[in-house]
Amino acid sequence: MPQKMKTPIKELSPKALDALERGRELAREQGASCCATAHLIFGLTLDHLSLGNRILDDINIYPEMFRDHLKKLPKEIDPGEDSGLHPLVHLAIKRGKEAKQKLKNSKDITTDHVLLGLLSIKEGSAYECLKEFSVEPDEISKEIVEAIGVDITERPTW
Repeated sequence: MPQKMKTPIKELSPKALDALERGRELAREQGASCCATAHLIFGLTLDHLSLGNRILDDINIYPEMFRDHLKKLPKEIDPGEDSGLHPLVHLAIKRGKEAKQKLKNSKDITTDHVLLGLLSIKEGSAYECLKEFSVEPDEISKEIVEAIGVDITERPTW
């Protein structure tokens, strides 16, 4: 489990902040103790203008699928942080910042950057959902980077 870290939330774009809030809302609706990775991916995929949304949509993966499948998974337990975010969500946002810096395609951390960070994490409820949907996170990540117009070798490696 990742250690406690400073999350660059202030650097998120307005759409990425909205995605995070939508994930938090879903967590509250479902009675979860924190916003977990599947809540976050649900929020991220609601940005219909993002490349990640379009790529997932092309393979028939929709936000509602994450929302509905999450009910079947064991809840990710919040280890006591007061931010209301699971440590893997903190890690996804931190990696989103790293993706922004590496790809150099935006001044803010966008939903696509956070999604790239989230897709790099091979644990948690979002990863479990993607496995259940027979989606390979690494392939989606590659497609997002290619759609951004950056050479795949520029993709961050975590």
